[in-house]
Amino acid sequence: MGWKFWKQEPRVQDVRPQDGPVPDGSVQDGRVQDAVPAGQFTLPVEDVFAITGRGTIVTGRITSGTVRTGDQVLIMRAGQPVATTRVTAIEAFRKTLTAASAGENVGLLLEGIDKSQVLAGDVISH
Repeated sequence: MGWKFWKQEPRVQDVRPQDGPVPDGSVQDGRVQDAVPAGQFTLPVEDVFAITGRGTIVTGRITSGTVRTGDQVLIMRAGQPVATTRVTAIEAFRKTLTAASAGENVGLLLEGIDKSQVLAGDVISH
């Protein structure tokens, strides 16, 4: 394999034509680079943290739309609403942001939500 492994050409069986954007603009195979910047904000929750004195933080990659500090968001589990809350802060790679859009890995600080109310796999949306 050697140190030049990164220069190898992709094999025909490695390239799948079904990957990539679909004509209707949706994301296929969960590929983040094909995230839709427009539309309704959605963030599938990857992890949940409770920070004493701050609140509950959910992390994940935004798949569509944009979220801003102060936005009202809905926590959904299996298509059913669980709770409504407000985004108090947004952080990405130790930088505080006022807004984040599709394709970004972020942590959202949620107001008035207990860690037990949000699970990995839930979806945060507008």
